[in-house]
Amino acid sequence: MGGKVLILTYYWPPAGGPGVQRFLKFARYLGEFGWEPVIITPREGSYPYRDDTLLADVPPGLKVVHTSTREPFALYNRLTGKKGKEVPVAMTGFKESRNPIQHLAKWVRANFFIPDARVGWKPYAIRAALQEIARGDVKAIISTGPPHSTHLAGMALRKESGLPWIADFRDPWTTVYYNAFFPRSRRTERVDQRLEDQVLQQADQVLVISSGMADEFRDRARAIEVLYNGFDEADLYTGADEASERFYLAYIGNMKPNQQVAALWRAAAACSNKSPEFKRDFCLQFTGSMDPTIAQAIAEAGLADQLEILPFVPHQQATRLMSQSSMLLLIIPDAKDNERIITGKIFEYLASQTRVLSIGPVQGDAAAILRQAGRSAMLDYGDQTSMEEALLQAHSDWLRGGRMPLRERGGDYLRYSRRGLSEQLAEILNRLCQGPTARGT
Repeated sequence: MGGKVLILTYYWPPAGGPGVQRFLKFARYLGEFGWEPVIITPREGSYPYRDDTLLADVPPGLKVVHTSTREPFALYNRLTGKKGKEVPVAMTGFKESRNPIQHLAKWVRANFFIPDARVGWKPYAIRAALQEIARGDVKAIISTGPPHSTHLAGMALRKESGLPWIADFRDPWTTVYYNAFFPRSRRTERVDQRLEDQVLQQADQVLVISSGMADEFRDRARAIEVLYNGFDEADLYTGADEASERFYLAYIGNMKPNQQVAALWRAAAACSNKSPEFKRDFCLQFTGSMDPTIAQAIAEAGLADQLEILPFVPHQQATRLMSQSSMLLLIIPDAKDNERIITGKIFEYLASQTRVLSIGPVQGDAAAILRQAGRSAMLDYGDQTSMEEALLQAHSDWLRGGRMPLRERGGDYLRYSRRGLSEQLAEILNRLCQGPTARGT
């Protein structure tokens, strides 16, 4: 089948962070399977991070249509005492402010912009997409969220054009964990729920990143399928392993308030008390954004001298850190329905083949992926004893191995390659465009 597919995505290089990777990689590989992506994205969006190195990953010849957008973040930041229009990552630091003006600004953000504060991009995205459709040869439309306001543009385009429409969910919508931090009114919650229901019911195909999300949406969606996030073999670090002077337990990404694991900080402190060698070598290293309450809790556990916080780094540098760290740390957010959460980094963690200390729901979707890949089991948030055992064993293995990164090789993780996932998306598009929706019925 094949043809042109419009992709509405708010996050696109030079935006940084995990929200960019999914469709940047699909755009890279879909052409191999007969589909020509056309990207619709804002010219200057509001991003938590910029990563200009990702511009080199945009395929040569790919058509990217940049639009205007209208957003409140410059005003919002002025009210909250910040500059520019950058936005915090997943409400990092949200709960600590006692400034009444900041609380008012957050109330306005929570209740005046539904489903999110990027909804002002919707008319610009629709206009640009209709112009592309008018040029001919467009066979399908994909919207990806968050921001879930992008799906409202997709829904309008489905109605206007009759083309098949795929709504792709990288995160939940109304049940996403950070909504609990927003002062949302009951009216806001009702409106948001109605919009979510409309998108799920009207999309010709819903894509989600985990089976748990599929279960959440299944009774309202016409058709639903799991299309995982993954890893790009071209991004993996292929250099030689290097010994390190310290035993780095590394977390790479954004550390949010609901990733506070007091038992882990106590476990690391207990290991330091039990073993002078562990205390000498151990370093808890975080790269990215960290909620201040977590850094405070780590210091209060007696680990201030063993904590290292590094700023956000470009994606290629992040994958190198994944490969060269002694051991990686994965924490599934401690939130309602977190059995459904699969963080995007889990696939690159697996592909790095570095040993992972994983903490989260032991019967959740992420735990199942670890089992399928033959990796160390997920530990429960409160299982301090197992955390201590894992840390001491890993440190001992690291010393015996000449202070080299610890590896867990083999296992079934190649199914999560970006090329293979792009082939799966192409098959979904082929099937959708051969069905009745392809005729606008």
